[in-house]
Amino acid sequence: MPSPATRGWSLSQLWRDDDEEMANKKDDDLGLPRHAKQSDQWQSAPKSSLRLTALLRLIVYAVALFMLVYGLFRPQAKPQSDSGSGKDESKVAAEAPKTYNGPLKLPNLGPSLQAVITDTSGRLPKNRNVLFAAANLQSAALLLPMACQMATERQNYVHFALMSRSDVPMKELLAINGIDKGCPLIVHDARPDHSTIATEARMSLSVARALYYINLYMHPQAIIIDSTATEEHYFLSGIRDEVRGMESTLIELPERPGTRFSWLSKLDASALAAWNDVSFDILIHAPPHGTGNLKRLLRSLARADLAGVSPPHLTIELPTVIEQDLSNFLSGYEWPSKAPSAGPKPRLLSLRHRIPRQKLSEEESSVRFLESFWPTKPSHSHVLVLSPHTEVTFQFFHYVKYSLLQRRYSTIASRQDWESKLFGISFSAPTTYLDDTTQFVPPKPLEGQEFDTEGTPFLWQAPNSDAILILGDKWIELHGYVSQLLEKQHASSTTPDLLAKKEVGKKHPSWLEYTLQLSRIRGYFTVYPTQQTANAIIGVHTDLHDVPEEYEGEEDSEQGQDSIKLAAELFDPASQVDMLATLPHEGELPLLYHLPWLTWDGKETYDGAIQKIAANYKQAFRSQVGQCKDESMDVVPVVDSYARDLFCFTKG
Repeated sequence: MPSPATRGWSLSQLWRDDDEEMANKKDDDLGLPRHAKQSDQWQSAPKSSLRLTALLRLIVYAVALFMLVYGLFRPQAKPQSDSGSGKDESKVAAEAPKTYNGPLKLPNLGPSLQAVITDTSGRLPKNRNVLFAAANLQSAALLLPMACQMATERQNYVHFALMSRSDVPMKELLAINGIDKGCPLIVHDARPDHSTIATEARMSLSVARALYYINLYMHPQAIIIDSTATEEHYFLSGIRDEVRGMESTLIELPERPGTRFSWLSKLDASALAAWNDVSFDILIHAPPHGTGNLKRLLRSLARADLAGVSPPHLTIELPTVIEQDLSNFLSGYEWPSKAPSAGPKPRLLSLRHRIPRQKLSEEESSVRFLESFWPTKPSHSHVLVLSPHTEVTFQFFHYVKYSLLQRRYSTIASRQDWESKLFGISFSAPTTYLDDTTQFVPPKPLEGQEFDTEGTPFLWQAPNSDAILILGDKWIELHGYVSQLLEKQHASSTTPDLLAKKEVGKKHPSWLEYTLQLSRIRGYFTVYPTQQTANAIIGVHTDLHDVPEEYEGEEDSEQGQDSIKLAAELFDPASQVDMLATLPHEGELPLLYHLPWLTWDGKETYDGAIQKIAANYKQAFRSQVGQCKDESMDVVPVVDSYARDLFCFTKG
């Protein structure tokens, strides 16, 4: 059976050399006689027609005389330059009356859909189909290269549907935009009959009708369109109305999608389907003193490109005493800096100022941190924690969304069950281990997994507090873990040996210690980028390094600062380095099981070994901390989303 790229209206079929046969077929379809040969038409006129010819000549002379007189006395039009004559003709054609509103037909759509329905699993609601659609030819020119690039990645069955007024042949449209036989793109001519003279209402209806049949035969997981003013109004209204009743995700691209969203072609249909469902909040804890770091971070967030990302809600936890300089800055700060569309600007900034009291303890600081966010939908609502001493680049949010969709929602992520292993995604690269004194040595690529870029991403059991996206379900589990752990500790006068030693240095906030504990119990990992990638999206500054409030005034080692400062010096917030250029294979995020694994203290390991270590640590924790007695070694409690399986409480 032929593949989708060689059947029906697939791309290769558009380049055929049987034009004469097709011309004759068109004549047949329209009920016209076939073209006669020239020799059969060359016959002399009979003498009986000469008298009629003379009469016709007189009529022609009269019409010519009328046109001459009219030309002498009609108002003269403004002269047009030769360079604009072609545009003038196009403008006249575009402004021709659009009055046809007859019965609607889509003469070319059925054959192309039927040709690929089987090979692309179109009848199944879940498949690998992705649809690019356009009406305006300029929008088509923007989307066709993106569609071809995605098709070339071979992760999806990629379709392109034209719903235009234009009667340009599909073969010509593709050739003009550089799409040739080598591109495995499946094209569909979804234009209605009489498209050049149809009314706006009829064209809008034709878009909705075409999308209905496309969904019926193809079930696209995502539909990608140009949402700018370039695209036709009838197309945007028709597709938005119809998609409401579909399972497909509508992805509306802003200006310059080819450069800003080149990473989109790397995602599979499953990840693209989650495009509009995924959200994350931003959480920042302001330092107790100094405003330079926080203001620098907030300015960089305002400059960053939020296109394609639902504007995150930003929460800033303010200290007991707010300096006047910071207060003035926040009063004029706008978030988001630009409204995503016309209409009222969303208010997505929350400032939280606690009632004055003594310096926070480790426990109080951690509780306050965990109370700052709660996911509305744990599977799709996440939180991005940023330290005040960070600064992001223009393309930061693009990398965040790209990483999140690929690492959490792609088909391979589901098959490998990374949801149960991944705690979060770090966007900064570590320079020291968690003790803040030992310089971090990044692992080398696994054998056979060397990349064409510097370094390798890796998985580390130790989480991060500079810049980390914590997945929603893991946040809920961390919240439950801390609340029950504190209850146990308040009920006991001694500290279990398992938790007696603090593993995280005091340059990090106290909540990171609890996060590390949970990661060790569950065997969770955080994925880290290479230093090269981190430098392209975020900087971690040390010139005004802020100490967490709970550790303010305490002595802390300065060892390891040289390496931290070196990493900060490599960061350029105005760098033009494309984040995709720092990733292997022209922008791919390596699969997680192709990356090296590190235990919490930096030892190289693998999944099976870490799960055994985690199981032993969990058993010791339940016995020493959770107070679960006389448990059989063979009994493994079911993992609870609120960490209740780790604790045993006496009833009554």
